[in-house]
Amino acid sequence: MTDSSIRALIFDYGGVLMRTADPTSRRRLEQQLDLERGEAARLVFDSRRWDDVQEGRIDSDTFWSDVGQRLDLDDAEVAEFRQQFWGGDRLDDELISLIRHLRDEGYRTALLSNAPAGLRDYLHELGISDAFDVLVISGEEGVIKPAPEIYERALARLDVAPAEAVFIDDMRQNVEAARRVGLQATHFRGLAPLRVWLRDLGVPIPEPELKPVPDLRAVIFDWGGVVEQMPEPEEVLAYERRLGLEAGTLRQVLGGQAWRELAVGAISGDEYLSQVAEGLGLPDSQVAFGLLRELYARTSLSSEVLRTVRALRDTYQVALLTNAFATQRKTIHEGHGIDVAREFDVYVNSAEVGLAKPDPEIYHVTLDRLGAAPEQAVFLDDTLQNVDSAREVGIHAIQFVDPETSLPVLEQLLGHRISER
Repeated sequence: MTDSSIRALIFDYGGVLMRTADPTSRRRLEQQLDLERGEAARLVFDSRRWDDVQEGRIDSDTFWSDVGQRLDLDDAEVAEFRQQFWGGDRLDDELISLIRHLRDEGYRTALLSNAPAGLRDYLHELGISDAFDVLVISGEEGVIKPAPEIYERALARLDVAPAEAVFIDDMRQNVEAARRVGLQATHFRGLAPLRVWLRDLGVPIPEPELKPVPDLRAVIFDWGGVVEQMPEPEEVLAYERRLGLEAGTLRQVLGGQAWRELAVGAISGDEYLSQVAEGLGLPDSQVAFGLLRELYARTSLSSEVLRTVRALRDTYQVALLTNAFATQRKTIHEGHGIDVAREFDVYVNSAEVGLAKPDPEIYHVTLDRLGAAPEQAVFLDDTLQNVDSAREVGIHAIQFVDPETSLPVLEQLLGHRISER
């Protein structure tokens, strides 16, 4: 252990250690039951009984029986629903390895999860309970995050003060609650940014050991957050304060259901702006458009990433795979003077193909246009869900943090320096 004041690390389970990497099984389930897209998750997580099972007032079988009653399913069909619902979930083995490493280095580790009481047995089945000194599961405790009591119990069992521990969770309200208790906490966006955050706190995090991938033929880039730098969180927060919105509202509205429909070409840009105006309580779509123009006015291209794209085209097929609106190509040209057709060998826009990440099919469309197999491609995206789904397809995926952090990882996979970097 270093001189850092950090003595313990506390991790959430769902959305951090275990994540839905492949949405296919839930989509298939919704088709079988004639449900709208995303309704399976809403039936479970927005259920009036979800808090009951997480707080231990009912057991898991009772909870799933209630789901079955609402869908008119018999016992066998409920069992099939449960299996398919969790069928795309994957454990982050790399993160588990890091937690074990930190425990071996002398740090105390804990899992703090809003989950049914049965999670403890499941962790034993997965073979990962040994990575933690302490397991705090809401279904056993009778209290759930963001209540301060559950954080305090975890700290007491770890025998550390709040300032001596860090907390990692994928739910912003749980992170904010942890900070109010005195923990140093972060919103989990993936292992790559987590490594950077922990290092900044003085926690010694080893670099991942990557070997060059043989026979790589293609490199695929995301646009927003990779080639184009997005507004900083502080800028977004400033706009939310100006509009009198709760923290997180702007991203939720701009990137919510309306964006998902726009990104597959299901609604027009005007319809999107109208829904944004409604979601933010703005007078009309023109005001919403003005807000978006102002928010994104200072976005710029990453010169280092763009130089990398140009250098790679001497040796590899290079693609741009973007969840975007139909007129993105024109917008990029007008705003940045960039012709994507000249910069990339392949350009795949979700609104043009009617598919959006993390749908596995959009990766296959991109690979087909590149003439590459999944194992012959590397993909860089800043969004964890897209990285997870690309890996599930078999693509070598890198979660993009910034050029200094992520481009050296790309070089490791390529097995050589990128000449123009």
